[in-house]
Amino acid sequence: MSRQRRKLIYILGFMGSGKSTVGKLLSTELGWPFIDLDTVIEAGQGLTIREIFEHSGEPFFRQIERAALTEASKTEPAVIALGGGTFAQPRNVDFIRETGGATVWLDCPPEVLRARCQGMDNRPLFRDAESFSRLLVDRLPYYRLADFRISTEGRKPEEVVEQILRLRVF
Repeated sequence: MSRQRRKLIYILGFMGSGKSTVGKLLSTELGWPFIDLDTVIEAGQGLTIREIFEHSGEPFFRQIERAALTEASKTEPAVIALGGGTFAQPRNVDFIRETGGATVWLDCPPEVLRARCQGMDNRPLFRDAESFSRLLVDRLPYYRLADFRISTEGRKPEEVVEQILRLRVF
């Protein structure tokens, strides 16, 4: 029995890869709602992601992230930008696969990611270059599980969206 793919697109990748930017543009092109998981979590908690980590810790954050992911996945069609660590949680990978949506990894060179994140103070797991690199290495095996890998190197967000639209899987 073959399952028809649902009209859900999950945009994943490391912090600074352009998930929110590309997700918004893609949703506009498709005429679908856009859901930024981090924004949903912050609105629901009344705190920034960093504040949630600081006040309640990562395990609590991952619980509310899972609840937000479950709720967001009920919206169809939708483009959902995941947090940088969402797809690096095995339970979430399994859940996303079960939804039948397409997963698109925005692959970006580490030096570009680091430059984009350098001035940001809202990234709770980005403390220094060493922790940044270690976190990226830890998450790459999960990102590689995505249905599609789109390189963003040297490309404008609009070009990335065009490539995603050419996939024609949704």
